[in-house]
Amino acid sequence: MLSKYLGRYNDVLLFLVLIPVINTINYHLTYSSIRWDWYTYTTYFIDTIQGFIAWGLIRWVILWMDKALPYEKAMVQRLIVQLLLTNLAAQGFIILATEVINAFFGDGPLPSGFYTYNLFIFFIWILVINGIYVGFYLYDQWFLAQSLREKDKKLRSKGFSVTLGNTTRHIAFEQIALFHVEGKATFLRTKTGEQFVVDDSLNGILPLLPGEVFFRLNRKYILHREQIKQYRKEMNGKLLVEFDSVAAAKTVTVSRTNAPEFKKWFTLAAPPF
Repeated sequence: MLSKYLGRYNDVLLFLVLIPVINTINYHLTYSSIRWDWYTYTTYFIDTIQGFIAWGLIRWVILWMDKALPYEKAMVQRLIVQLLLTNLAAQGFIILATEVINAFFGDGPLPSGFYTYNLFIFFIWILVINGIYVGFYLYDQWFLAQSLREKDKKLRSKGFSVTLGNTTRHIAFEQIALFHVEGKATFLRTKTGEQFVVDDSLNGILPLLPGEVFFRLNRKYILHREQIKQYRKEMNGKLLVEFDSVAAAKTVTVSRTNAPEFKKWFTLAAPPF
């Protein structure tokens, strides 16, 4: 199964073209003059096949690391380990394959320049290939962020719908103070004190709200950021959040598990509607 960002792009088609191009550049970097005869064509073909296999090993390492050590978990550590493993896999194969081919078809040991100049060039190209895949990931993250922003814009333009008998009313998000549960009923309360019964649960409501200004504190409350006055830490790692419920100030507890996410959300500057 492809990783989430490789699956969106045809990297196979890209490298089917790129590997022969890289091999051609390597030939011009390695040899001062190239005589294109049957021997050169044969070695060029063999080197290109080796290049495809080396790229395949690099790709396999990256796909494996997407599961073992995702970028989101530890970006710097992932990059260091990825560069190390891709070089070991690709360079190790190139060295082994070259030695085997030279043992069968060569007329002597490999020149010392292979282990210095040639492998250094391979190292540079492996860095380039890694950079391409890191670029795929970063572009995917940018694309995802853009999609989320577009989704939030659509959400904010629609507002939240409540049903009053046979009438549907749209309430702008900037007018909503909170959603809360009392007994088995879910209510929407506006900043002016109006209260409406909502048919859905908090689990169903939360995905319909712009996440930068609404947060679910616990099983009973989803609050607009502007309603939160302050919060303080409790001894057990929980947070005690004080908010304005329109009628009076109240406090709500945020669990120790959700506390880090709440603090991160709270420190972000909410953009204006």
